[in-house]
Amino acid sequence: MATRFRLFAAFSALVTAVILVLQSGALTVPAADPVELRSTAAPWPQATTTIKWPVIETVDPDPFDPCRDIPLDVIQGIGLAFTPPEPENNLRCHYDAGNYQMAVEAFVWRTYEESLPPDAVELDIDGHRAAQFWVMKPTDWNNRWWITCAIAFKADYGVIQQSLFYSPIYTADDVDCMQTNLQRAHELAPYYKYEGDPANE
Repeated sequence: MATRFRLFAAFSALVTAVILVLQSGALTVPAADPVELRSTAAPWPQATTTIKWPVIETVDPDPFDPCRDIPLDVIQGIGLAFTPPEPENNLRCHYDAGNYQMAVEAFVWRTYEESLPPDAVELDIDGHRAAQFWVMKPTDWNNRWWITCAIAFKADYGVIQQSLFYSPIYTADDVDCMQTNLQRAHELAPYYKYEGDPANE
């Protein structure tokens, strides 16, 4: 008898549920927005096959190499040969002044305008368009590590960037980064190559 009562109660609950669903009306599902398929195979405008992009159009990948093109006696004369100049990645040369370091690098894959941070100050150095800026400003945190400033020169193949950096921890005498870098820029500017080699074009 108890089993029949349970079956009757379950059947009554099912009938009640069906009646309630039918009275509430059919479920409405909102229609989805139309889907537009777009191809992602289209090439980027002005894309090249090089690793870094955008690239300045040049056929000379080696227009200026500081370690090769600046005479050693010039480097020694201005005190940047505490240790011999050291070629680094690509067209970058590392110089050692003892209490500070310098690097000069030619970039053939970016323009002068793209290289400047918003706070760069443009100036003329020996008739060449250039800009001076901080890379790591002297702050309380940075002073424990490195202070770095740079000067970028406009070249027809891209940029020549001259960076000066030092660590206050290991430097006996404090260095005026901006002023010293500007002085070295005036001394080195006559030896920089601002135009690519026409023979390679």
